[in-house]
Amino acid sequence: MTDPRPAVRNLAATFRLPLLAVALSGACEIFGLTDVASAQAPDFVNFESPQTHGLARTDDGRLLAVNTADGRLEVLDIAGARPMPLASVRVGVDPVSVRVRANGEIWVVNQISDSISVLDPDTLQVVRTILVGDEPGDVVFAGSPERAFVTLGPSHSVVVFDPDANAPATQIIEIAGAMPRALAVSPDGATVHVAIFESGNATTLIPRTVVSSPASPYGGQNPPPNAGNQFDPPRAPGLPASPTVGQIVRRDAQGRWMDDNGRDWSSFVSWDVVDHDVASIDANSLAVSYAGGVMSTVTGLDVDATGAVFAVGLEATNEVRFEENLNGTFIRVIGATFDTGGPTAFDLNPHLDYTQHTISAAERAQSVGDPRGVVCLPDGGVLVANLGSNSLLRLNAANDRVWTTTVGEGPTSIALDATGTRAFVLNRFDGSISTVDLTTGIETDRRRLFDPTPSAIKDGRPFLYDTHLTSGLGQASCASCHIDGRTDRLAWDLGNPAGAVIPFDGDCQVPNGPPGAPTCINWHPMKGPLVSQTLLGTIGNEPFHWRGEKRDLADFNVAFTDLQGRPTEITATEMIALENYVSSLVFPPNPNRNLDDTLRNAVSIVGGGPVGPGGTGNALNGRNLFLNAGLFPGPPGAPPLRCVNCHADPIGSNNLVDIPAPGGTPQNRKNAHLRELYRKVGANKASQTALRGFGFDHNGEESTMQDLLSIGFVFAPGATGLQQRRDIEAYMYSFETGTHAGTGAQVTVGGDPVDAARFEQFRSIANGTAALDLVATILTDGREEGWLVQGTTATGDRDGVAMPVADLLAMAAPDRPITATLVPGGSGARVALDRDRDGFRDGDEFDAGTDPTDPDDYPGACPEDIAPFSNPDGIVNGTDLGVLMALWGEPGVTDLNGDGTTNSADLGLMLAAWGVCE
Repeated sequence: MTDPRPAVRNLAATFRLPLLAVALSGACEIFGLTDVASAQAPDFVNFESPQTHGLARTDDGRLLAVNTADGRLEVLDIAGARPMPLASVRVGVDPVSVRVRANGEIWVVNQISDSISVLDPDTLQVVRTILVGDEPGDVVFAGSPERAFVTLGPSHSVVVFDPDANAPATQIIEIAGAMPRALAVSPDGATVHVAIFESGNATTLIPRTVVSSPASPYGGQNPPPNAGNQFDPPRAPGLPASPTVGQIVRRDAQGRWMDDNGRDWSSFVSWDVVDHDVASIDANSLAVSYAGGVMSTVTGLDVDATGAVFAVGLEATNEVRFEENLNGTFIRVIGATFDTGGPTAFDLNPHLDYTQHTISAAERAQSVGDPRGVVCLPDGGVLVANLGSNSLLRLNAANDRVWTTTVGEGPTSIALDATGTRAFVLNRFDGSISTVDLTTGIETDRRRLFDPTPSAIKDGRPFLYDTHLTSGLGQASCASCHIDGRTDRLAWDLGNPAGAVIPFDGDCQVPNGPPGAPTCINWHPMKGPLVSQTLLGTIGNEPFHWRGEKRDLADFNVAFTDLQGRPTEITATEMIALENYVSSLVFPPNPNRNLDDTLRNAVSIVGGGPVGPGGTGNALNGRNLFLNAGLFPGPPGAPPLRCVNCHADPIGSNNLVDIPAPGGTPQNRKNAHLRELYRKVGANKASQTALRGFGFDHNGEESTMQDLLSIGFVFAPGATGLQQRRDIEAYMYSFETGTHAGTGAQVTVGGDPVDAARFEQFRSIANGTAALDLVATILTDGREEGWLVQGTTATGDRDGVAMPVADLLAMAAPDRPITATLVPGGSGARVALDRDRDGFRDGDEFDAGTDPTDPDDYPGACPEDIAPFSNPDGIVNGTDLGVLMALWGEPGVTDLNGDGTTNSADLGLMLAAWGVCE
């Protein structure tokens, strides 16, 4: 049962409502009314940032855990049988990794804040904030002298700098692979290994026109057969002619570009695509070498005592055509050792032979899915945290399974205790830390962390990620392609020759065009290759899919059975839960915009197409062209179209289905949104070292944006036309994502005028928009104080405490710095003042001795009075006892002493307070 008390107490505290209103609110929930405040959660924004290295252990026996949802680092004592909380430190927006330097400094990587928070290990205050670049994923230390290495995914790079410098000068290492993320260091500290998250699998697209050419391996038959000269499954009787489409091919071990029917297309592929899984950087010379060819997505890695790298990830079989042939089998879960002999890969699910779509529930329970965290053990074995199957896997030195055990929901990271007998596992989705005995494989404890994530997000997440719940073999889920709610950056041909035509019933872009103008057509079941699309920002922008044939998310329910092999579709109620979750997913800030969210007059343009080696575009000029210039031929007899006619604000799409383009793909297409184009760069048909096999457009056929902008657009001739394309591309790469560009920005002020000036810039930006709040943190008498900065006033986390902002800044000193952060608008009060949303500020709770992370423990509360509605009588009685006994062994409101489980200790507290509130 969802507890309505936090939201209601906030209202009661604000408007001084009587206790009766609180009680009635609980009664509303008992009688089935919706808890709207919990579902909507206007003070929580879900970027769904993936954790990379969320746990670390200090030499003095403390466990450090990133609390991504709460923007904090949790510090726990692991000397005893179970982790016990010591401190909670506010860092940046969406921390995803934590590491400990040899000097004891604690470094926390904040993905949305584009920063690293450096903590003093003794005071546990943030003493430095290092700005490193867009969306950092991990950090390690290596080399002599020591350097810090930080992955920057969207720019496909690793940034290197002196970790002792307050404002470090950085070196950028470009990685020949897309989205580098997780890091590991060799035992001698001389090599840094990088997991290339979107490594790809050497697949690319043969254009539709080439497939239709008489010179093709099929003499121009389009679409080509996939089983000799036939289609498998066979075409449905009476199915009309199929649209002509492109063909996915994959480079084999001999370097040939082959399709799934054994035909060689090599003579039509003049470019090449890297397939690097792991990059290895010499920590001193910064030279880079690569190994790969075994995974399409590399999710985690570690280094063993011999220096060999062990990596885990997913391998997609997207070269295989048609949904029935991919059903339940389209993804493999892979482990691989990379050493001097090259990669040795194996399936982490050896019990699967992929000849069936669905297996028994008992067999499915053996599968692991979506592996993330990796730790190499001293005995040569490996531990793997599997986010999709909610499990921890132990392998021996021969890579055989020793055991698999269930942990919390969404495990991502692993740390060992000093003795090597226990593993701690960070469970991202249920906000907990599991303790696992490494001899028996038994989970001995699960410690809950404070997690402000709304229940609507938690309830719907499993239907995207949980491989046991949503697939027939237990190894796959929607998130196998929509990784972290995003995309695998691959194309798939999920057509069905045995399927039926879907009658067009949508809104056509030109339904009232001149006589003879083309109109939208029915949707054919053989649709050809289409690139995976992100789920971020989708709900509310229906219809879905590249062709616009899916009216809403419920239309995808059939994918659970027809693509993932699940025995049945999920229920209507479960689909609503999934939709509620997906609706929470938002895009991160666009890094190509200024901090105040304005456009730049210089944005780097990726080379390729008519623009040649690249250049610079003016996004301001590009916006003017985008909005006002007629650059594309309209319907017959109509004036030229402007870009904005189809790609309208705020998402860059009018959400209409467009007619088949003359001379282009003979299918309807929904006008695509523009909110993440900057992430798609990397394909290049003019390169032998392209990072991606698929680029822009519905099937990824146009390798660069310049290629796409050169099709049918009416630009001025010569150099002016090239610059127009550059400018429009710059604007499209800078398109607003729906998240203010300043979101997450940080500064630590300790006396440097430059930092103070940045703070003032933050204040000016926050004052000018409702999209941002400015919060600040300072350590006072050993306690972290939170402040909400609004205008010229800073409001503290004690009731009635406020001061001029100038006075707050005057408190900053080198040994007592202030860290300020721009957080999403509406979340500032929760972040800075009232962490658990119970209507009582954190400082007041500290003074009263109550828990600012427990909405049921607040000044004047009776913790032992745990009736289902909020303290209607203030007396501990039989009703409370019944609730406690019903939840015996579970966490939650009945865990009175905060040890993570309802047990005899909680019963003792209740009995001691029987009939009274002490």
